[in-house]
Amino acid sequence: MRSRYVDVDDASEDFRELLADEPEIAKDFLVRYELSWLYHDCALEGVVLSNQELAMALARQPVAEATSVNLFREVQNHKAAIDLVRAEAAGKKLRINLTLVKKIYETLGAGIESKAVAEYRKEIPLHRAYFHEIAQPAKIAFQLGKVLDACDSSDFRALHPVQQAARIGHGFMQVYPFTENSGKVARMLSNLVLLHSGYLPCVIHATDRQRYYESLRGAETVLRELMLDSLGNALANGEKYVREAMAHRAKKAAR
Repeated sequence: MRSRYVDVDDASEDFRELLADEPEIAKDFLVRYELSWLYHDCALEGVVLSNQELAMALARQPVAEATSVNLFREVQNHKAAIDLVRAEAAGKKLRINLTLVKKIYETLGAGIESKAVAEYRKEIPLHRAYFHEIAQPAKIAFQLGKVLDACDSSDFRALHPVQQAARIGHGFMQVYPFTENSGKVARMLSNLVLLHSGYLPCVIHATDRQRYYESLRGAETVLRELMLDSLGNALANGEKYVREAMAHRAKKAAR
């Protein structure tokens, strides 16, 4: 396992240097990567968006259909939550607490009546996307407190950032505090940890949706392996994208 951390650390450092050397290409890559983050994070929740829908939502283009209005608002809120997490990650000290959890949740649900206020669920939902065991409603506050308090411990701080990200994401989902958007909040917290440590956010692809769901039924290590795979793929594809853009630029200049 240690060699996998070394691999992702080395690849991340090399990719950061590559991006620093190519600021224009880096800017384009990061915009595309964030769109990928939005697309796949929605797809993990069963909402598959077209490129046109994403573009229209982010451009805040007016739509008439009520379903599109709600969908576009959710995309816009999702982007606002990503911006919030990026701003938090840029701080000197990482603070993962209940205040932040509620802020992320309410950013994701802004303007949507059923999701606007961060209230713990009061029942075990019968029909839900996730099928792992979750906390009984009466135990949510206590169990979530334990998960969040652990993030401020010396043991947590001693972990590799990918371990930290998997631990908070897996632990949060075992509690599953909110009827909706618990998955999105959990992944935002994981990516907050990664961004704070200088890594790309972990984008788990829609093709790994079932694997992601299964990882929540197993030990934290199963989710950690999936995150390592996702980060490794992102770094490899990112390097390929940048080098192909460089080659295209060189070819164009030579004409």
